[in-house]
Parts: sequence; C-alpha cells; structure tokens
Amino acid sequence: MTGPLPGFASPLSVPASWVYGLTIAARNARFDRGNGVASVDVPVISVGNLTTGGVGKTPMVAWIADLLVNQGRHPVIAMRGYGARAGESSDEQAEYAQRLPDVPVVAKADRLAAIRAVRLRCPAIDCVLLDDGFQHRRIRRDLDLVLIDASRNTFDDRLLPAGHLREPPASLRRADAVVVTRAQGVDSSIAGAIQRHHGRPPVAWSRHTWTHLAVHHPDERREPVDWLRGKRLLTMLGVGHPRSIIQQLQQAGAEVAVNLPVRDHQRYGRAKLAVAEGMCEGLDAMVMTPKDWVKAQLLIDLSRWPVPVVIPQPAIDVFDGAEALRRLILDAVAR
Repeated sequence: MTGPLPGFASPLSVPASWVYGLTIAARNARFDRGNGVASVDVPVISVGNLTTGGVGKTPMVAWIADLLVNQGRHPVIAMRGYGARAGESSDEQAEYAQRLPDVPVVAKADRLAAIRAVRLRCPAIDCVLLDDGFQHRRIRRDLDLVLIDASRNTFDDRLLPAGHLREPPASLRRADAVVVTRAQGVDSSIAGAIQRHHGRPPVAWSRHTWTHLAVHHPDERREPVDWLRGKRLLTMLGVGHPRSIIQQLQQAGAEVAVNLPVRDHQRYGRAKLAVAEGMCEGLDAMVMTPKDWVKAQLLIDLSRWPVPVVIPQPAIDVFDGAEALRRLILDAVAR
C-alpha cells in the first residue's frame, strides 16, 4: 500500500508516518480530555472518515440533509472548503448549492465561527451537519458518523504519508456509528474488521447509485442511466476515488476509452479543457462528476463541444440498516 508521496520520497514515508502517528495521538488525547472543544446551541451531526480521498461523504451528507428537511428541520452544512480561493466557493460547496438549494452551506477553515455567524443571519437553523468532521474536533457533536469505503483496503492501510490513513483504525472507538459505503452487499470480513476496531458492527450498509444523467449538448436534458450502454467515453474525474466511478460506468455498459487524469479538487483552465476536447474525437461522450462540472461549465462552449458532456447524478442507497440509521439521526437532533 503506497501513500500520496511521489516514489522518490517513499523511503522517508515510513519514519514520517511514525512522527505523524505520535502527533495525532497527542492531539486526540488533548481533545479526549475536553480541551479546546466548544459547543453550539443546536444539535451537531458529523460525517467523516479515516482516509484521504473520497468515500462518499457528499451524497451521504445530502441524504441526511434530505431526511432532516423532510422531518421539518432546518440544517446548515458546515465544511472546510478545500481548494477554494479567497472569495470563491469550493467545488463541494457549489455542488451542495445545486443539489440542496434550500439548505445553507458555509465553508471556512474556522467552522465554529462560520456556524455562529450563519445562525445570526438565519435564526431558523436548528441543526448542523459537519461535512468531513471526524478530525475536526473543536466542535462538540451529538452524533459522530464515520464512513468506511468497502472498495478500499482501509484496515490494511498505513498512516500518512506512508499510506492514506488520517488516523489509525483504533480511532473508530470514539465514533457513535459506522456506515459502510460503496458496498455490493453485506460483507462479513468488513463487518468483522469494523467490530474489532469500533466495538460494534456497522449500523448500515450503502451503495452509490445514479438517479439519472444530466446530458449537455448543447441544452441540458435528462436521460436514464441506460443511455450509457454501448457508449465510448472520455472521463475527467476530479475526485478522491475515481476508480469507483469508472467501475459504475462499466457496469452501466459503457467503455471508458480514455481517462484523462485530474487531481481531486482540480481547478480547470482552458488549456486543460482544450486537451480534453482534442481527445473526444471518435468518442460518444465525455463524463464528469457534479463536483467537476460546477467549475468547468463556465469554460466550455457547449454549442461547439464535439460530444455530449454527461454528468451522472449521484445518490446513496442505504440497502441495509436504513431505519436504524434514520433513528440515530432523528434522535440526535431531538436532544
């Protein structure tokens, strides 16, 4: 298992991970004693994970926000806002704004100050969703959910920078519940690993699905996922775990003929998109994620783009334990 450092730096990664582990242990011990932990006067639900890269937090947070709104609650989503320049929205913040137009989103490094400020502006807010909140321990939470990606070998990984773990698996002990994402079914080996580290089996199992496709060429139209069948695609997937999206495309019957690699939170420019445009020759469509599209759409002239730009619309299907998860969430905000 390799980490995020380039190959030439790999000999330094293991001792660096030891130092990182000691730093994390000291930090967690301080927060475990309650030092530096502040409360806001509404319930807080944190959705986080142990690893770098995507595990499906955005669709899970959207699932929880929809549940709360349907129960008459008024949540705010608070996040760090990675990759945003001063005065700009982050890609995830812009994605939430499109998916959940009636749910306010704040994205600042000081999430405590951001939550307090937005509640002064919007006094109806009665609960908080912390996006990527497991390591953000300054804010006391009423429910701490951790997501484990079934498609990744989380429990065989190493701490940064030798691997992709932000914390050791033993940190799951402080979580209230674990939810498995990107699962094909209930997996006893994953459940056993979670129980060893967390003390209890996962509360719920979920998979990523697509409700439909937003196809732009040049106007936007809605198509079923089956539209992909038989298509030859170029993909540009600026997310932490693009392999899972490529697998979903293949399962839908498409062929990923060209995958143009881009970074998580990629900032798009005309030069990068010109490269993609040139690679579209002979293909049927280009696929991006909603997180990519909110940044790239202002730079693409759809009237001249050679192929349709396809944005699969993601959702979470909690296929096992949905009622138990709903009860945890609703009990947390009722406190």
